[in-house]
Amino acid sequence: MHIQTINYTRTFNLGNYSSEKIGVEFALNPGESADKALDNARQLVEEYHKKSVKQIEEAGLYFEQDEPIVEKVIPTQSKKTLTERTKEFINSCTTKQELKAWELMCKNNSELLEYYNNKLNNL
Repeated sequence: MHIQTINYTRTFNLGNYSSEKIGVEFALNPGESADKALDNARQLVEEYHKKSVKQIEEAGLYFEQDEPIVEKVIPTQSKKTLTERTKEFINSCTTKQELKAWELMCKNNSELLEYYNNKLNNL
């Protein structure tokens, strides 16, 4: 087997969801080492990337990867707890059929289940 060309490509992360893909392809002459050509290709790509990053930084286009992540707190629609709101919905039911829709919601919460059963007995 005779290798005629060597191709080396690498994608570099620039931060802020940006990347740069750099590649090089060498044609080998008979008797040249493929390993040596691949090493040269890798070195060439790495050097070009360093040069490219320097130019991007100098132009002020490089995004810092160590920017602090600000956690946003989304306010709730109501200050009432889920249990309190569910009790209100249960209390507003006027028929057993309407109340039955809340049965599943109450099964895993003992406080709600008791409230549900009381309402069911009153209907």
